[in-house]
Amino acid sequence: MREVNLQISNLLGNRLDAIFYCSNPSLKTKYKTVKLKDVCIDFRSGFGAGKTDQVNAHDGIIQIRPTNIDNQGFLKFDKNIYVPHSESTPLLEIDDVLFNNTNSQELVGKTAIVKDNIPLTFSNHITRIRVNTSIILPDYLWIVLNIFQENNIFYAIATNWNNQSGVGIELLKLLEIPLPEIKEQFNIIYLYENAYKKKFEKEKEANELLNSIDNYLLNELGVVLPQDEQDERFFNIKISQLIGHRFDVTSYRSTFSLNTSFYRVVKLSDVVTFNPTVKFDGLAPDEEISFIPMDIVDEKKGTVFSHLTKTVLETKGFTKFENRDIIWAKITPCMQNKKSAIVDNLMKGKGCGSTEFYILRANKDFLISDFLLYILRLEKLLSAAQLAFGGSAGQQRVPITFLKDLEIPLPPLNKQIEVVRIIQQKIEVATKLELESITMLQHTKKNIVNMIINL
Repeated sequence: MREVNLQISNLLGNRLDAIFYCSNPSLKTKYKTVKLKDVCIDFRSGFGAGKTDQVNAHDGIIQIRPTNIDNQGFLKFDKNIYVPHSESTPLLEIDDVLFNNTNSQELVGKTAIVKDNIPLTFSNHITRIRVNTSIILPDYLWIVLNIFQENNIFYAIATNWNNQSGVGIELLKLLEIPLPEIKEQFNIIYLYENAYKKKFEKEKEANELLNSIDNYLLNELGVVLPQDEQDERFFNIKISQLIGHRFDVTSYRSTFSLNTSFYRVVKLSDVVTFNPTVKFDGLAPDEEISFIPMDIVDEKKGTVFSHLTKTVLETKGFTKFENRDIIWAKITPCMQNKKSAIVDNLMKGKGCGSTEFYILRANKDFLISDFLLYILRLEKLLSAAQLAFGGSAGQQRVPITFLKDLEIPLPPLNKQIEVVRIIQQKIEVATKLELESITMLQHTKKNIVNMIINL
């Protein structure tokens, strides 16, 4: 067992647990170190707000919570909670540093910085830090706290209870950080922000490539989709155009068609088998096959990015498929998010997955699976599928009839191969750009860590 010798003067706050001192790294840095309380002028935690305390966006302001801070330390506003705004509501200002004081042990300590001049307040799981700018720059503190979080320093010093971890204000005040001169802080900030700028540029280029796939595919097929129609309160439809027993107006609000003069058009049910029977003949109950839940499907690229397994005995109740089958999410929001892919390289050639997948098996004589997948991932097609939703709110699904009745262009196989090859080239280049952006950022972060501390 590791021994740790401490003088009373070295004790941090009221921490008497040995694990804390075994884990808490001793900072090795060329810079002097200071306690946060000596370079910051204000520490304040926000307030809790239960459901009854919340209001809508029109009547309140956003309350920053841990879910508003991504794992890179940037604020995001995709899932907001709004609270009333009064004179007593603590507000955030530009350059406030926001420390996530309570979270899982892995995430406690993730830190953001305010850069938008919009009304914001913050929850009791966030500690607002304001710095003495004559000594330390807020962006530098933001960088250091995120470096500490990524290197498990807050993981080590957090207090744990009920599956949550916390770093309270008093402990935070005593945290020691390296403090370069202001000029050197500016240099570190520049390197950090420049790396993120280049990362975002590469990601933007990658996204533009991925977003260009729909237009390329439609152009090659000679399909011209109508422009988004203006909202009209009245429109006409013939009885012959009614879909099954659907009488809800939204089902007919807009039309979707892949008709083209370039190639013949076929109904999907004529060239695809839906939810084919899959048997595990010859496999023992304890043999493993591939398992694909919804969350390991990459919605941006239409691929499966992980490898999970289940035994044949454990497959009861799951959707079953074989190599080269297409899995296509039928439930909201997974369908709109493009949770669809071709399953391949399955263990024993077979697999199982979420019951919220439709399975499509293309007739190889007429249709290439990859070609069909790219059609089924068209944004306009997914929007049309959304109008066909059935079921209760929050559990709505696309009926299988939407896919079975779908009509698609059917080019010759050699044309399908050409289209698939070019689309896959776009995806490969986008993937390379994303990998380059991550590698470049990691390299810069490593250099900055080495500049500041030696963990």
